[in-house]
Amino acid sequence: MDVELFKKVVPHQCRASMWSQRNKPGKEHLTSTVCATVKHFNCVVTCVITTCLGDPSMKARDRAKVVEHWIKVAEECRALRNFSSLHAILSALRSTSVHRLNKTWKKVSRRNRRTMQKLCKEEDHSGIRGLLTEEKPSRLATLILRLRGAQKRLPKKCVPFLGTFLSDLDKLGTAMDCVKGTHVSLEIEKEEQNVMEEIVLRQEAAKKYKFEPKQQFEVWFQALEQLSETESYILSCQLEPRS
Repeated sequence: MDVELFKKVVPHQCRASMWSQRNKPGKEHLTSTVCATVKHFNCVVTCVITTCLGDPSMKARDRAKVVEHWIKVAEECRALRNFSSLHAILSALRSTSVHRLNKTWKKVSRRNRRTMQKLCKEEDHSGIRGLLTEEKPSRLATLILRLRGAQKRLPKKCVPFLGTFLSDLDKLGTAMDCVKGTHVSLEIEKEEQNVMEEIVLRQEAAKKYKFEPKQQFEVWFQALEQLSETESYILSCQLEPRS
């Protein structure tokens, strides 16, 4: 699902001037492909939180098994370079509703806790952008290949966290508002174009993925009744009351 949604993203819809209109009546279509990707990311976060909390009948050990499952999924996402779902799962496991479940985390195996710490440390240290650019080809190498008429050298296949690009373009859009009409605005426009070109490169690289859709999982994922942020915190406090 992540791959297909990312490949459908229309790069110019990520620009701050477009993205800022997403909630305006009649303007929804201007950012439809980006909204679909963001919505899916948020659904993954909520899905992880909802399943980790379970229901009041579950014991701490049962919830720990669910947490361990998602840590293993996160590890697999890292191996597959699916940074979108990796970030979603880590965000969910570090959310207040899940992170505060001390009894549950004590039942999580030492190996899985170490894996979780390693993944979080890597993300915190390198950042999502750092993980993305670790294999990025130089612009000179890409230009030379293009001039030779050869196939562009693509970065390794990955599914990036789209929020990284949205954040970059939002900052550039804010800067553009401050310097509009000056020579600096041309440089900012060039940077915006560079970011959108990177999205296109990543989309081309993502075509290397060959996945068979798991219909059973998709049906389960779509049917899951997901908790709101407030509902999650209330349930979390019921499972393990504040001392």
